[in-house]
Amino acid sequence: MEFKKTNNKKQDYKAFGFKRSKAQHLVELVLFFPFLVGIIGILTEIGYGLSTSIELNSALNNAVSIVSSKQRWANDATSETIEDEIYDTTYKILRARKIPYIDTLKVETLETQGFYVNIASYDYTYAFKLVNLFFNAIPEKFHFKSIAVTNKALFLPNNYNIYDNDLGANFEYYYSQEGNQNETP
Repeated sequence: MEFKKTNNKKQDYKAFGFKRSKAQHLVELVLFFPFLVGIIGILTEIGYGLSTSIELNSALNNAVSIVSSKQRWANDATSETIEDEIYDTTYKILRARKIPYIDTLKVETLETQGFYVNIASYDYTYAFKLVNLFFNAIPEKFHFKSIAVTNKALFLPNNYNIYDNDLGANFEYYYSQEGNQNETP
């Protein structure tokens, strides 16, 4: 049996029966690179869009909660003041979270039977424009909306004071009555 001497430096690469050179690998990489950049850019924009949608929803819900706690101590809770407060608070939260294009934010408060419906809309303009040069399939802006439904009672002023002494006296009266301790509703 005879052994063949191989030279590692001149090793031929075979794929599907064809010999390939290093230059061919470079050409294939150069041809594939724009598609790779496009895929990474699209995935990045999808990630930014989803993050922005989640941040808008979170900011609106937080703003409703903050405004609700502020309005409980104010006596001038009208639908317009609540809408302005919710817009300002949502804008500040989005600005603090460094969300781009927050000037496109709009907040509308609708008053229904016993509820406030707060609708926030936001337009996101994507930054990766290279894809639209080849495929004009992506719209210029993405429109996001978030809705928070809140009971009107959360915005009413809280002027009923409950003191610990009154609360304790009510419990003592309840437990002092015979039969109330063992009753179940």
